[in-house]
Amino acid sequence: MMITTATLVSLTAVTPPDGTAAVVHTSSLGWGSINIARYGLPGLYRIVLDELHADASCPAAQAHDGSVLVESLPGGDPGVLAYSLALCTAPECLALAESCEKELGGPHPELGYERDWARKQASVREMDEAERDMVQEYASAEIIDVNLHWLQQADPDAARIFRPGCFTDSLLNLAHQVPGHPAFDLGRALELYAAAKHDEGRMDRYGALFAGTADYEWDAFLPAGATTEAAR
Repeated sequence: MMITTATLVSLTAVTPPDGTAAVVHTSSLGWGSINIARYGLPGLYRIVLDELHADASCPAAQAHDGSVLVESLPGGDPGVLAYSLALCTAPECLALAESCEKELGGPHPELGYERDWARKQASVREMDEAERDMVQEYASAEIIDVNLHWLQQADPDAARIFRPGCFTDSLLNLAHQVPGHPAFDLGRALELYAAAKHDEGRMDRYGALFAGTADYEWDAFLPAGATTEAAR
């Protein structure tokens, strides 16, 4: 499978097994701790999705499912690097990718992350439905734990109610293995946090836990008094 990846401007290629040519449209943005504290991670995720959707030349980018991938900033600095990616097989995108790679003289040397993502997508497509659901669920849990880490810096309720990493731990059934700690009830923690944010009039903070996941509805949780457009 020949896959060409792009950051909306730069392009590169990898060759997974099934031989189908494809293009990856990518938007990425990094935020440090100051901007995260000021705007919140939902704002970062919304920006990368909006940039991807703004690629009007490609229907695949416009029809992207809304998921986001995150990782730490390079060099270990506190912050988040967010990616929004979409696969497509549009002939015009394939032609553009081939043209750019000819100009570069080969794959773009700085797009290893995008190449790795493309390989993983090829592997996920070969899984059965239950396996694909598990991969998506784990990816969402990782994003939620990133959101939780930053939310706990600003919200004492989040710090009090949740354990760091509890979403991936609960998914992997590891929470009960923490030495010296009782089993962690994630469902109960979510109930407590939702109730606390409801009473405070800050359900946007509860919603911020899930921002960037495939199931997140961007207009479902708004700050008190906010309109839909203002929240964007």
